[in-house]
Amino acid sequence: MGKILMQNLTTDVARKDERVTVPFDRETLERVEAMANQEERPVARQITLLVKAALELIDQQGFKLVDGKLRRVSIESADVEGEEQ
Repeated sequence: MGKILMQNLTTDVARKDERVTVPFDRETLERVEAMANQEERPVARQITLLVKAALELIDQQGFKLVDGKLRRVSIESADVEGEEQ
């Protein structure tokens, strides 16, 4: 008789990404929903793309999160402010 080999499904099935629950105020959620509808993608996917885009701005394009908003960091303006003092 032959043997039936069972696969270990817990290691063979690709794991889903970690999930995070974040509460949004109504206005923010409505804006994200509108963007998602316009782009024809699920809201969760739209949020993922927005977070990745923000991280790219921070990592690669000289932006910094200041008081909860993305701001372009300018070394030149920091030098000018230092000279005025």
